[in-house]
Amino acid sequence: METDAAGHGQDVKVAVTPPQQSAGQGPAPDTEGMSVPSLEALYREHFQFVWRTARRLGVQQAQLDDAVQDVFMVVHRQLASYEPRQSPRSWLFSITRRVAADHRRTLRRKGGWLPLQAGVASRASDDPLRGALTKERSDVVLAFLDGIDDMHREVFILCELEQMSAPEIASAVNASTSAVYSRIRAARIAFARYVQDHHPDLMGETDG
Repeated sequence: METDAAGHGQDVKVAVTPPQQSAGQGPAPDTEGMSVPSLEALYREHFQFVWRTARRLGVQQAQLDDAVQDVFMVVHRQLASYEPRQSPRSWLFSITRRVAADHRRTLRRKGGWLPLQAGVASRASDDPLRGALTKERSDVVLAFLDGIDDMHREVFILCELEQMSAPEIASAVNASTSAVYSRIRAARIAFARYVQDHHPDLMGETDG
């Protein structure tokens, strides 16, 4: 299995304690002509992104450190094939989604699947929902993510929670830009309907 770290523990040592520097949230830089980044640079700059993404994609808290470790083990093995013109976050997401899927399948086989918990959708300094989500609204977003299919969950996370552009998302999920726009629209409609049905008091906050 691509994301199985067994047998590769001696290849690279990756700590699982988050670095002090948070993941970059700005637009992807122009990487034309740039060299392949080092594993250390990717870890330092995008650890938090990988951690949040894995959790939002359903990796349970108890398995999160292992999942993040697995992601960076795959990064280590595939780094030579990385195309510098691609957004690092798009590339990392494509790896993280596979790792998360493997962890979810393993957990379901063991009967240990649990709903997402609060504290993942919203962070004061880096949340894309304009930094305004309270714990209550964070719970709403996580409950919504738990109930939608992977295809729409992924674009909702990347667009609404990570503020990535449609081209970046298209690269991350291996879809056309037009398909990404369509999925984003559908996910937003589904979210509005979810809030209307389950939390009508918050409807005014989802407009716009």
